[in-house]
Amino acid sequence: MTIQLTRLQMSKLLYSLKGDSNHSPYSIIEKAINIASKTQYDVPNFIIKLNKKRSNVELGLSTNEIVSLANLCELTALKSTSIQNWVKRDVKELIGSPELGKKYSIDQAAMLLIVKDLKQSFEFEKIRKVLTVVFNTLSDRSDDLISPIAFYELYAKILSSLDVLPSLIIGNDQKLKHFITKKIDALPKPLPELSIKQWETIKNVLVIAVLSVLSSHMQTLAQIHLSEHL
Repeated sequence: MTIQLTRLQMSKLLYSLKGDSNHSPYSIIEKAINIASKTQYDVPNFIIKLNKKRSNVELGLSTNEIVSLANLCELTALKSTSIQNWVKRDVKELIGSPELGKKYSIDQAAMLLIVKDLKQSFEFEKIRKVLTVVFNTLSDRSDDLISPIAFYELYAKILSSLDVLPSLIIGNDQKLKHFITKKIDALPKPLPELSIKQWETIKNVLVIAVLSVLSSHMQTLAQIHLSEHL
């Protein structure tokens, strides 16, 4: 059976893969899906291998491993050819060259997950414009207002709190945006050194990311229902 992690669970997995967690990647997946049950789940080979030789060192990922990682996330579908085209051409300046030898860092993988979440709603040109606001020089992590993993975690927290959307009413998009904005405003500032202006900038992009994921989920659910019933 295919694993379907929430984005919040995925953010925990990213931190673990980076070596910034007391929990192994395998244990995070195990807890998320109750792997002890009789159901057989498709755990990526690189996570199984990592579980046998765990160390608090950041793991580098190939494009195929990033695809396997991304496809663990609910309502997310990526192909190896798409990722290869993205890193070589479409979002080359967003991702940069592999940072860990011939493999990509976990922050680079997180950036690709963010791009995927935005791609359903925006063209690459607009994605670059949106992400530059938060990440400045997109291939240089040192000038980011916040790390890609931390940003991903923030909008994952908002999405996890939207288990009920009473304001999701056709023709009432402003009410939905206000509902999401209130959720984001309630978040504590993730880094004490962020200025009020910088935090407001991040929150504005969080609204865009959350709305984009919701839009993507609605489209995907409609396509699944169509394929299953018509």
